Amino acid sequence: MVTTNSTCSNSCLCSCRSRVSKLVASGSDENNFRLSDNVVPSHYEIALEPDLTNFTFTGSVSIDVKVLKSTHVISLNAKELSITEAYVQNESGTQMSGCVELDEQTQMAHIFFVGKVGAGLWQLKVNFTGVLNDSLKGFYRSFWTDANGNKHAVATTQFESTDARRCFPCFDEPHFKATYKAYLTVDENLTALSNGRIVNVVKHAETNKKTVEFATTMKMSTYLVAFIVGEFESSEPVFVNGKQLRIWANPGKKQLMPFALKSASHAINWYETYYGVPYPGGDKIDFIAINDFAAGAMENLGCITFRETALLVDEATATQSELERVAEVVMHELAHMWFGDLVTMKWWNGLWLNESFATFMQLKALAAWRPSWRIWDKFAMSRAAASRTDALNSTHAIECKVLKPEDAQELFDVISYEKGCSTLYQIEQFMGEEVFRAGVSHYLKAHAFGNTETHDLWDSLELAGNDAKLTFSVRDIMDAWVFTPGHPVLKVSTCSKLSGFVEITQSPFKFLSPTNPDTLYPVPVTMKIVRSGQTQVTKFVLTGKSQTVYVGEDFDYLVVNAGGSGFYRVIYDNALAAKVASNVQANLGVVERFNLVNDTWAAVRSKMVTTSDYLGLVELFKEENDANVWSVISGSLSGLYSMVDKSQRKNFARFVRNLARPAFAKLGYETKADDSIHVRQLRSQLMAALGTIGNDKAVQAKAAQMFEAWKKDKGSIDPNVLPAVVSILACGGDKKRYYEFKHLFQTATTPQDANRFMYALASFTDSELLAQTLNACVNGEIRSQDAPFVIGRLLGIDDSKLVAWEFVKANWDKMVELYPANVFVRMVGAVASLDTTSDLVADVRSFFASHKVESGSMALAQAFEQQTINSEARAHHSVALTAHFTK
Repeated sequence: MVTTNSTCSNSCLCSCRSRVSKLVASGSDENNFRLSDNVVPSHYEIALEPDLTNFTFTGSVSIDVKVLKSTHVISLNAKELSITEAYVQNESGTQMSGCVELDEQTQMAHIFFVGKVGAGLWQLKVNFTGVLNDSLKGFYRSFWTDANGNKHAVATTQFESTDARRCFPCFDEPHFKATYKAYLTVDENLTALSNGRIVNVVKHAETNKKTVEFATTMKMSTYLVAFIVGEFESSEPVFVNGKQLRIWANPGKKQLMPFALKSASHAINWYETYYGVPYPGGDKIDFIAINDFAAGAMENLGCITFRETALLVDEATATQSELERVAEVVMHELAHMWFGDLVTMKWWNGLWLNESFATFMQLKALAAWRPSWRIWDKFAMSRAAASRTDALNSTHAIECKVLKPEDAQELFDVISYEKGCSTLYQIEQFMGEEVFRAGVSHYLKAHAFGNTETHDLWDSLELAGNDAKLTFSVRDIMDAWVFTPGHPVLKVSTCSKLSGFVEITQSPFKFLSPTNPDTLYPVPVTMKIVRSGQTQVTKFVLTGKSQTVYVGEDFDYLVVNAGGSGFYRVIYDNALAAKVASNVQANLGVVERFNLVNDTWAAVRSKMVTTSDYLGLVELFKEENDANVWSVISGSLSGLYSMVDKSQRKNFARFVRNLARPAFAKLGYETKADDSIHVRQLRSQLMAALGTIGNDKAVQAKAAQMFEAWKKDKGSIDPNVLPAVVSILACGGDKKRYYEFKHLFQTATTPQDANRFMYALASFTDSELLAQTLNACVNGEIRSQDAPFVIGRLLGIDDSKLVAWEFVKANWDKMVELYPANVFVRMVGAVASLDTTSDLVADVRSFFASHKVESGSMALAQAFEQQTINSEARAHHSVALTAHFTK
């Protein structure tokens, strides 16, 4: 659709329309959404004046551009803006006015000139107005409420991936890097923040306003520009290697800032040392908590924005997982200052170069800061989540083609983040940490302030590998893993023809029949062979369908994917499995035990292993002492619970109690002074399992007692146990408990407690209470950034999913209007749980056949496939499960 802008005069209007139509019709779909390289920006000066009463803004932008070939038209990106004037001028004083056509479909502003804009340097000047939207993208409005119940507005930005164009006309593609100087005119009492340091403030006494001038930024992409205006207070500044760091939030939250500040201080120093490249963005970094924020955080250069839960935390009352979350997000965004901001992907197909690396580096930095947290052990859970999605035929490669803006948005998922991180960790561990580090440092130095494609990274890693005399090609391995969707399963069996050998055979691992069954991966295999207490470790690349490997005749057991860093699954034949499982606690490390359970559970879902065999394996973990391993056991038990016939659920609960009680009995309810953080987390895991699917009455009664004590004194119980207590009480809770939790949600003094009690409301399945929770998701009681996740939880619970689905259908149009698109997609993915009957599956498919989801085609395809997997698994295993629990 082409719309007309008022800057076009009547005399040239028809000509403009004709030219735009020809531009749109002339190119391929890809070209339609991409700007010409004929006009290249080098510097922006942006002036904005937001109105926090009427939620509008006015602005002007002056862009220094180089025209490579004379032209009648300059095209740049603009969306939901009204352009009131556009012209160009050069150093000699030549000025040419243009008429503007806005193309809503391609999100472009085409500026036409009667004469030609000659090749050379020009300034493009555009004046415009816009609306501070409520979509949580572009230049948008957010709100917070003070202690007296007064509502306050904030203007803030979120530009990734392609929403800078909603704030100012610009060349909104990553490779059009430029420098930026900003001016914000705001009410005198408000704080104004942007990427650069404040260099001047001019007060306007007649209007009670001020204009805040910011320092010019380094060369960067448009999606990294940021503007924030509102009532904020900051932490005291700290300095790290000459950089000033500050946390900002709405007034009254200073006590929640210190932990993030400590995390950031470590990360800046560590990254500068690891990369051998100083922080490139200037001499200040602000970290700002925003109340309404669709993502977790955003790596705007020097002006990083966050959800409150990802930045503000009370170190004394938070759980270990909540502290880890804040540290990880802070370190993730700071890693982007190098991977993404300094060196940027050329186009959005290379998103993984940003996100996989930031995820990988956050873990490296956090492991260096808090080694006792064993963060790589915890990452096993994230890697497992990625492998579940990657085991779908509807998965995508880590890097894949992007044509339109909505295509880019679909790539912000576990494949681009967690699978990409996993493949980086896999190659780092295989080639050696220092060799990998040398390659990364070379990459950043070689491409500083520029844009890259994936092959540029391979060049740097290959160079480092050659210097280290590696015997394999990093490029050959990583090309396959980055550009090929899916991952393999390695079947390890005793070689029948050759004594002392094992045969390793690979095939694509899929929950359903693979669409490309002949796909092969170059698999970096690390294998340990244990004999008489001595461990031998060997590494090799499995390049073909199978390989025969010598292990000797007298080994006690062997482990393929030793250490657990490989992004592939392993299944042993019965004889080898028996050796590994002979003493799982002694034979296997934490991640190796995690992988053994996770790989076997995945094999159950793909119908390669029986549920009885799996339950037999799980029973070997009665003495399990790691919370991460118990997390995958608990998750699988929840999956089995949904498959078990209701008549057998009492017996299933007894199985859970028998499994979890031995380890829990050793720990007890009370925290001991010398308990490690992992023991504290394990206590919570076991207690939650016993009190929910285990239906342990004693644990449920104790949870109620502990909660009463917590209400009087928050220090009376270990914060790590509180989530288990809350989940136990919410499961089957009554109206009194519901309203108590609702009040605690509404009056919480930390973002973590607010989230805890908000999500707990989704566990109350009484029809009246369920209706209240659903209505809260559309009437504003639950913020639009959170509501889709609450509904997603309700869609995943057997006792609420049908009611929740009917509510979604009835309120679809309202949800589309209210919810941010990227969060809305997450809710849509939860329909995978609507799988209990063929009629329900058909109803879901029918509904989405006539209801489009923005940037949701991939998420829907994956949800539909998950439905099929769940339905087939239930049909395949239900009889065997019933038989198992009626013995």
